[in-house]
Formats: sequence, C-alpha cells, structure tokens
Amino acid sequence: MANYTDSADWDLVISTDRPWFSIDLKALWYYRDLIFLFVRRDLVSQYKQTILGPLYFALTPILGTLINTLIFGKIAKLSTDGVPHFLFYMSGSLFWGYFSNCLTSAKDTFTANKGIFSQVYFPRLSVPFSQAISSLFRLIIQFMVFFSFYLYFILDGFQLRPSIWLILFPFLLLQCALLGIGVGVLLSSFTTKYRDLNFVFGFLVQAWMFSSPVVYPISVIPEKYHLLMSINPMVGVIESVREILFGVSSLRLEFVLIGLTSSIIMLTIGLLVFNRVEKNFLDTV
Repeated sequence: MANYTDSADWDLVISTDRPWFSIDLKALWYYRDLIFLFVRRDLVSQYKQTILGPLYFALTPILGTLINTLIFGKIAKLSTDGVPHFLFYMSGSLFWGYFSNCLTSAKDTFTANKGIFSQVYFPRLSVPFSQAISSLFRLIIQFMVFFSFYLYFILDGFQLRPSIWLILFPFLLLQCALLGIGVGVLLSSFTTKYRDLNFVFGFLVQAWMFSSPVVYPISVIPEKYHLLMSINPMVGVIESVREILFGVSSLRLEFVLIGLTSSIIMLTIGLLVFNRVEKNFLDTV
C-alpha cells in the first residue's frame, strides 16, 4: 500500500515548515491565472459605478501637476532647471505615484486580505504583485497623457532633448515596483502585530516624497549632500527620467548604482520578513 504521508507522493506540498530563505517565487508563475484575475478585479473596481470611468486615471496626474505648478512653481518659485514647470512636475509625479501605489497596496497585504487568506491557499505574494501590475495599466494611460503634453511643448518651440535611453523606462518602472513591494510587504509584516505603524505610514510616505526630487531638481540641494541623498533609490530613478526626457539633470552614475543597491537590499529584507511572518500572521492580524 502506498504511503500517502510521504511528501514525495504528492505533486504539491503546502507546509509552513520552511526556512527563512525558502521563497518559492516559481509559485507566482504557477498561479499566474489567479494574479491576472486579481488584476482584472482591481481595474474594474476602480471605475465601476463612476461617471468618468478610466478617465479618472488621466485626470489625477493633471490635477496633481497643476497644484504642484501653482504651489512650487508660481508661489515658491523653485527651479526646474529650465524645463517647463508642467512637464517637470508631471514627470516626477508619474514615477513617484507608481512607486507610492505599489508601496501602499503592498502595505495592506495582510490586513486587507485576511478573509481570503484564511479560507484558501495561494502564494501571498500574488496580491502585491497583482496590484503592481494593475497600477502599471493605470500608469500607461497617464503616460499617454504626459506624452501628449510633451509633444505639445516641443511643437511650441521648447528645446527638449529626449534620449535614446527611453528604452530604459521599463527597467526604471521595474525598480519602482520591486522597491514598493519590498518596503510594502516589510511594513505589512510588522503591522500585523504593531498597528501603530498604520498611523505613521502617511508621514513616512510624505517624508520620503519630499526627500526625493519630485517637486525640485537635485541641483537645488548642496552638492555635498548628493551622495547621501542617493541612498534613497527614488533619487536615481527620478533624475534618470529627467535626464532621459529633457537632457537636463545632475545625475551621476553612482547615484543610480547606490540606489539600485538600496532597492535590492530593501526588497530582499522585505521578502525574507514577509516569508517568515506569513506562516502565522492569522494569529495576530
């Protein structure tokens, strides 16, 4: 008689008994249909029972950019290194917004999905990865709006110098997504037990945004602080974007390398802690 207690007799064995460094990323591909089901759910729920529907995705960056232009461009009169204010603020806001969406969604992975997590097994990382993909679809719509304005300013006579390195945009977006997921799942792991983090999360994101060159170029910061700022991965991402789009930036290669290293470290720590906490988070969430 076959011994069905032996794990070798089964195609798939689900167990919480695994080491810290055992992260089954292959399971994400195995459950890819579920991930795309989550993506569809997120996209539909965003504009269901609304008047404008997906147009909200296009209006959000425009309204945000107009506010930034008024406050930081007209009132505070911050430099934009000669780049039109509207394009300068919108370029930074798009990438920051995508990172922020990935971070915020991943932060609520355990608390927002405890009901479904307690009913059925699937890789818990499917949720933050699906939310990053759904945010990417919204970002594509916003990019279409941005490049419409970009073309308008070029036709209007502004000397913008786009680079062939536009091909690097997918890699910059991937860095934003993985950074947001890494930090987000790390915070999600801690908020299952320490709910106080939910109250300080908003301040953390706001402080992170103002330490990133979203509404100002890094050139307005004294050069002696540039290397220290580059530990923040979003500095290298946003400055790279502006260098590629406008040909104007204080970007240096070490900013990119330091930021990429920081992203990898944050992602690794986040996944390891998440892998540890998901075993028994239902006991504390």
